[in-house]
Amino acid sequence: MTTLTAHYARELTWPQLLTLVWGRWLVSLAFRMVYPLLGFLAASFAIDLTTASLLITVQVAASLLSPLGGILSDSIGDRATMIWGGFIFTIGAALCAISATFTLFLFGYAVIGLAIAVGMPALQSYVSARSRYERRARMLGVLELSWALSALLGVPLITWGAERWGIAPIFTGLTIAGGVMVISYIMLPNDAQPSSRQSHRPASANHLWHLLRQPSILAALGVIFIQLAAVELIFISYAGWLSSAFNATTAELGFVFGLLGVVELIGSLGATLFTDRIGKLRAVLGGFLLVGVWLLLLLQSGSWPVFLVLLLAFDLCFEFAIVSAFPLISGLSAQRRGALLAMMTACIGGGRIIGSLAGPWISATAGYPLNSTIAGILALIGVGIGFLFMKEGDA
Repeated sequence: MTTLTAHYARELTWPQLLTLVWGRWLVSLAFRMVYPLLGFLAASFAIDLTTASLLITVQVAASLLSPLGGILSDSIGDRATMIWGGFIFTIGAALCAISATFTLFLFGYAVIGLAIAVGMPALQSYVSARSRYERRARMLGVLELSWALSALLGVPLITWGAERWGIAPIFTGLTIAGGVMVISYIMLPNDAQPSSRQSHRPASANHLWHLLRQPSILAALGVIFIQLAAVELIFISYAGWLSSAFNATTAELGFVFGLLGVVELIGSLGATLFTDRIGKLRAVLGGFLLVGVWLLLLLQSGSWPVFLVLLLAFDLCFEFAIVSAFPLISGLSAQRRGALLAMMTACIGGGRIIGSLAGPWISATAGYPLNSTIAGILALIGVGIGFLFMKEGDA
């Protein structure tokens, strides 16, 4: 087993980890805040909602560039890539802050998406390389708590502030915070000694192909892609399903969104506390297995309470499984960990794009229950592939 002491003097301290959690929370906030603000932004720039939704498209599409960030991470180091990602984030936020037109705002938001694609895999790789494999799920789980906390502690304040002061001050604040993030990353310990980076050989596309030729890695990435495509069929349609089947009001939909945020936090905490103990592979496949079961049962729900319980159970198991997947993937290759986590991010983005495009068409053509049926079957197929071909590493 690869030991931490072979590469680093010591693990991350809790203050250092909390610094990274804050950085992850900041970019998660920038990523998630656009969803509830689409209507506000459409009115602010005098555009229709369809045009405003391009903001979601560009941020998801940017995740497909994550492999480039992985190559950069494995070439110049995780911390240096994180710093560059923070710098790009700050530029993007500044462009959004000074935008007088939607075109410039969209470009600035695309730059933020690029920063997330470049910086987040490097951040996860940095934490992975400074934590022993047997306790890595705890470290990465703490890091991933920031995703749920951004919805619970950040988005409501952002939406309130935007309605009170407008969008420019919000992004001015994000610009300042981005600068602080860059400084905090500069103060972190540097990466491993050069000997741990395969004798200075830079990462390249050839190394990505080498990783993809390994059956266990290809299977792991394929499972992630399938699972994200499956669950996005539900995430893109559950609000419409609730409105059409149970006449849910806007306030009730907001309440459901809040409950999902709480469930995400519980799922992340569950992965933080238990994944190392039960085994990362078992946690991932077991979690996704339950996702498939809940999705297939979802179409049988005939009442609001039953539907809500199944929806929350599905999201709980999904959050537990996807957070557990980060330490599992990180252990498959120590030398190319940054590239591997970046490819995972790209698979997450690619799966979301497929699901977000197919979901509305399926629900409009055949009804919302078919979304759940297809999603459940895809989730179980992914589990089958993982059971047959995925392996647990120890890097």
